[in-house]
Amino acid sequence: MYQGIQTQTVPASDTKPTNLLDRFSIKTKLLTINIILLIGVICYGFFEQYSLNNMHELELASVENAEAEIDLLTLRRHEKDFIARHDIKYQQRFDQTFIQLTERLTQLDERITAHGLSLDGRMSTISDTLQQYGVKFQQLVAQIELIDSKTSGESLINKLTASRSELRQSVINLDNLEAKVALSELMEKDFHYLAYPSEQTELELSQSLQTFYQQFAYLPRLQSVFNNYQTDLVNLFKANIQLGLTPNLGIRGDLRSTVHTTEQEILSLQGDIESSILLAADKVKMQLHIFGGLLALILSGLLMLIGRNILGRIQSIQSMMHDIAQGNGDLTARMNASGNDELAQLANSFDTFTCKLHNLIKDVASAKDVLDHSASMSTQAASKSMDNAEQQKIESESVATAINELVHTSNEITSNIEQAAVSAANMKDASQLARDITQQASASMQTLSGDIANSQQLIEQLEEQSRQINSVISTIQGIAEQTNLLALNAAIEAARAGEHGRGFAVVADEVRDLSMKTDNSTRQIESTITNLSSQIHTTVSIMAASQEQAEASMQDTQQVVDAIDSVNQQIEELFNMNTQIATASEEQSMVSGEIDRNITHIASLASDTYNEVQDSVKYSSQVQEVNQKLGSLVGQFRY
Repeated sequence: MYQGIQTQTVPASDTKPTNLLDRFSIKTKLLTINIILLIGVICYGFFEQYSLNNMHELELASVENAEAEIDLLTLRRHEKDFIARHDIKYQQRFDQTFIQLTERLTQLDERITAHGLSLDGRMSTISDTLQQYGVKFQQLVAQIELIDSKTSGESLINKLTASRSELRQSVINLDNLEAKVALSELMEKDFHYLAYPSEQTELELSQSLQTFYQQFAYLPRLQSVFNNYQTDLVNLFKANIQLGLTPNLGIRGDLRSTVHTTEQEILSLQGDIESSILLAADKVKMQLHIFGGLLALILSGLLMLIGRNILGRIQSIQSMMHDIAQGNGDLTARMNASGNDELAQLANSFDTFTCKLHNLIKDVASAKDVLDHSASMSTQAASKSMDNAEQQKIESESVATAINELVHTSNEITSNIEQAAVSAANMKDASQLARDITQQASASMQTLSGDIANSQQLIEQLEEQSRQINSVISTIQGIAEQTNLLALNAAIEAARAGEHGRGFAVVADEVRDLSMKTDNSTRQIESTITNLSSQIHTTVSIMAASQEQAEASMQDTQQVVDAIDSVNQQIEELFNMNTQIATASEEQSMVSGEIDRNITHIASLASDTYNEVQDSVKYSSQVQEVNQKLGSLVGQFRY
């Protein structure tokens, strides 16, 4: 007997991966490549940033070296300003710039050392020559201060000026015209030398000094003064020679030589730094190219290796699938692919599908045999069903006729019960209306009772207010009596006053008249309020009696409502019983109608069954034909 299609799964392949890459999935391989690419790009970026930072540091070193050259030129300018003006502020500026330049060279040396630039000790040479330049300048300052100090009176020029003035005064005291002329020539050479110190002006001044000595030094009055002048002048000659009569001689010459050496070293250093920057830039470019090339080569190699592995496995699986699809329909063939990647999973899934298809074909072949037997049995059963359906159709028509008569009788009973239910409902509505009217009357009586109670309270309040008015009137009467007495006293006092109290007596009469009128008015009000209080008492008594009657009527009305409620309850019970009977009758009528419909439907189904059985016989023959075709199709596969 056929039990259904049985499926069978292919066991996992026991073949171990022959390649290391087969152990990983394609997703893992691609993710690994992306991670390697990301790491490479990050490393490349860090290396590029590091290289650019080194380049920037070298550029800063070049900038500092150029600024050092500017500082050196500034030192030269301060030097020349000091030599020309002999002003101490230029020395201070020189010292500040010298300190700034020294610090700049120290920073430059630190940058160069940090980047490992080989400059053959040039920074030491620059620092040494710069220190020598500073020392020479200080010597220059001291020598200039010795010759012509702006702050001290002990300079050589100041001493020379004093001895010159003394010599001039001595010549003037001689009253010798030739001596004055010779002194004038000597002073001209002196001033010319001071303005333009040189070997030529020194020689001219020495000759003029010798001439004056030969002509007038024998004079006793001039000998001592002349010797002092000559000594001061010779000291000035020596100091100027030591300072340097030209920029290339003396201290000035040494200073110039030193600063020229420093300038040359700084210029040479600038060229070396720029060369180092170019070399470093070329080196950075080369390193970046090599790093990028290696990264691209590694990634390309990984891509080629993984791509070749994936392509080879795809071609292998494609070849296996082609053999299964284009062969002789052998469903027992399996791929048995090795590895843990997606392609191995695809191959195993295909093997599972082939296995299921194999089992399916086997089950279809088994089902074909069962279908042959079932088709023949179905044909025999259909013939018997045709006879039974014909007999069932005849009997169903007889039952349907009887059910129709039962349904008609049930409908008449249901109609009568519905009329009784309508009458009970009308009676219930009338009773409910009477109850509602009675309840409204009871509510009106209750409202009336409440209104009477409220009115009674208001009247009692009115009575209380009347008592308060009586109290106020009593007070007014007392005030009126007091006013009358006061007016009488005022009239007596006015009479005593005679002519002077006449006006006051008139006023007292008017006050007394007003007091009497007030007293009469209060008495009338008191009489009216007394009558009002009496009527209020009467009204309160009548309203209390009315309230008692209203409460009695309300109790009677409530009894009527209770009686009507009892009638309504009995009517409700009667109505419910009629409703239940009507419902049961309707249900019976519905059941009878349903039975009639079902019997009619059964008769129709019997007729349809007869027709369907005829079709079933025809279809059974068609199933036999299709079963033969299925056998030919299954025969095409090897299973």
